[in-house]
Amino acid sequence: MRIAIFSWESMHSICVGGVGVHVTELAAALERKGNEVHVFTRLGSPDQAWYERIHGVHYHRCPFSQSPDFVEEINNMCRAFTDVFFQTENVTGPFDVIHSHDWLASNALVWIKQVRPCKAVLTIHSTEYGRCGNNFNDGNSARIRDHERHGTYCADHVIAVSKAIKGEIQWMYNLPDWKVDVVYNGVNYRNFDGWIDPGAVRRHYGIGPMDPMALFVGRIVYQKGPDLLIEAIPHILKYYSNAKFVFVGDGEMRWGVEDRAKQINVHHATRFIGFNNGWKLRDLYKAADVVCMPSRNEPFGLVLLEAWSAGKPVVATSNGGPGEIIWHDITGLKIYANPESIAWGIETIFSDFDHARWMGHNGRIAVETAFSWDVVAGQVMDVYGR
Repeated sequence: MRIAIFSWESMHSICVGGVGVHVTELAAALERKGNEVHVFTRLGSPDQAWYERIHGVHYHRCPFSQSPDFVEEINNMCRAFTDVFFQTENVTGPFDVIHSHDWLASNALVWIKQVRPCKAVLTIHSTEYGRCGNNFNDGNSARIRDHERHGTYCADHVIAVSKAIKGEIQWMYNLPDWKVDVVYNGVNYRNFDGWIDPGAVRRHYGIGPMDPMALFVGRIVYQKGPDLLIEAIPHILKYYSNAKFVFVGDGEMRWGVEDRAKQINVHHATRFIGFNNGWKLRDLYKAADVVCMPSRNEPFGLVLLEAWSAGKPVVATSNGGPGEIIWHDITGLKIYANPESIAWGIETIFSDFDHARWMGHNGRIAVETAFSWDVVAGQVMDVYGR
């Protein structure tokens, strides 16, 4: 099959979060299965090539006009995707499948579908409702929901990254059950193989080799609940006074969360290191004792699979995807989205490191057997074939 994938992020252009990882790994896995895959994404910087072939995948980095209106800027991006798509077709021939990711790229699917008979698939990684903390906000948020609704209507099939997201979009957009398939995320677990010196990694961030260490990875935004973790820290420090909490990520709440840590006198126990990926992030996973996901709304949570790939237990709220795939007290602990429950989960891990390591080992087995990208690509191809 000739497959065109549209995404506002990828690991080879601009990578903001889990969608960029998903798109990049899925494209490579689809190519390994014998497909011709083209990814249409943003131009990351002026010095990036507009076209590049990476691991067999054709990357088209598309420049477009900026705008103070974010939704209009995204429309400009989708127009650029559409233009480059048609230019590519003129040279290489028609595509069999067009596959957009989230509302950000949905208009590219909508506009191409109007003039091309190819199969159209839209993956919903999260909803605007969920990103707003399960609220229907006005303004741009309402416009974004309109994009989501129209994209799901125009697509031939919709992929949801969890049963929770499937239920959410069926409820909000009145989608029939036959139109929505659940395909969980995958992970390249081999990236986490190899030995590191956890003491050296910890020392780099001013953390002692015997200090209990919890890791938060994700955008520092309301949806992900970093503020809830901050509020849990005082209770944890009562019992584990040398515990440390590392926050990896950036976002609109970062400075407010850091200020709150100072207000409640726990800043000494926190480390805010900003956005990070690659080997530095993998080393932090492997040096941590537990990975905490205190999300108010979590569509799936690629962080969960990365933690398991590193052999670490996860303490995660059951709001969404994690609640579907964590086996409580076997691969991690399910908690509620409040400071008291978060504190309980982390303290439970810190109280029995042998059991924690056993849960992390079980998580590694889970990703090796059920969450490889080749497995995910096969499931996505099944959707393409319907």
